[in-house]
Amino acid sequence: MREREEIKARLLKGYEELVERMLAEKPADEEILLEEIEGMAVEVGERVKQQVAQALSEEAKRGEALCPVCGERVPVKGYRHKQVVTVAGEIRLRRAYHYCERCQKGFFPPG
Repeated sequence: MREREEIKARLLKGYEELVERMLAEKPADEEILLEEIEGMAVEVGERVKQQVAQALSEEAKRGEALCPVCGERVPVKGYRHKQVVTVAGEIRLRRAYHYCERCQKGFFPPG
């Protein structure tokens, strides 16, 4: 439950920063066009999608994994980063890396 609250707090902070930036860059009400309003809404929406995808992907698969060779439970050895393109846009994943002492093989869990 604590992790869920931390994710929520981090996402809400990110949304707040996006909205503050958008409002600071917004033209005066009498000068803004509907096309500009739509563009700002789409841009904020895209950034929100990326933040959600990033936050949830970072929380996935943090614990042990099964070795694909011998089936033993293997703890996380460390983390590696990888850029991936998703339907929500490009995000930087922090993936758990596992190393099986028994098989002497390293692997990333699928997903």
